[in-house]
Amino acid sequence: MQRDFHYYSIYTLCRLAGIKPEESEIIAYASQHTDDAIYSHELTFESGGRFQQQMSAHKILDLGIFKKEVGYEILMPFHFLPGVEGDDFFEQLRCRQNSKTAKAVMEDTLDTIKKPYGLHRLGIALHMYADTWAHQNFSGLRKPHNEVEALKYENRKYSIFEEFGSNIFSELLPPIGHAQAFTCPDEPYLVWSYKPHGYGNAIRIDNLNRFMDAVLHIYEFLSQNIREQRPQIFKEDPKSWKTVEGRVRYIFAMRGTLEERVKIWEKKLMDGYFGFRAAVQYDERQWFRRAVTVLDKSTMKFDKNEGFAYSDWKYFHDALTAHKFFVKNELLPKYGIIT
Repeated sequence: MQRDFHYYSIYTLCRLAGIKPEESEIIAYASQHTDDAIYSHELTFESGGRFQQQMSAHKILDLGIFKKEVGYEILMPFHFLPGVEGDDFFEQLRCRQNSKTAKAVMEDTLDTIKKPYGLHRLGIALHMYADTWAHQNFSGLRKPHNEVEALKYENRKYSIFEEFGSNIFSELLPPIGHAQAFTCPDEPYLVWSYKPHGYGNAIRIDNLNRFMDAVLHIYEFLSQNIREQRPQIFKEDPKSWKTVEGRVRYIFAMRGTLEERVKIWEKKLMDGYFGFRAAVQYDERQWFRRAVTVLDKSTMKFDKNEGFAYSDWKYFHDALTAHKFFVKNELLPKYGIIT
């Protein structure tokens, strides 16, 4: 899933669940920023102290993304949570829709929801949770079950030449995650098909159905579980899902590039399409700029801004640490998966 889902639809679901605007934006920002936390260097502050950034994503054009460590440290905890189904170790690493491990992570967010970084942890977990629908059957390691053959699109505006070229290029990419399927699993309107490794026939996937099932589960979690644990962040009763489901489906079904889909979300929110008006726009450096001043980029000189200890950026990295520790050290070892 991409920014239109992880930020804009999550923000919308939070508001529809009755969560206050400020808290909704924190949750949604953390959800999307899980795809944008690509730096791991330490920040040493001129006024004293240091801060170690945590990574939950990787630079796409960096060859380091193909390393096994990236699979274990980034892809599995945040994007391809192992579904622990099957007898073989590597089969268990495959991501599964709404798996028991995914549910366990969401349950764990209820234990941390009242901490200073609780909303940020919730956003990170929602990112991972939603990805179990989009990334199902793929895993974060380089394995044959991630191989994609005969990739086809039913409702994307591609020429025959572009489709042929994408299939050729697909075979050149390593079978890590859904790399060979490009962004097909992440586009909400797309109907596509491919032949998985070891299968005789191609499988047909309707992303719209997957996305709608994901948002239903997320909405129920926000409007019920989170409300019970942290009622003070709510300002009103949740909307009936039946009254808003069609509007969410309508936006998801609109074809377009990522930027075009983002513009649709922004306009609909500004126009009050869901019963409230919101002027929100995601800026991946916003939290960082509020927390840190870059004194000299060439020499990596930084200083912390006033209130750094209570900043969203700092809390987000605290939440990444807590989330990753739970998945790698507490959850997966219960199933014999040591990463």
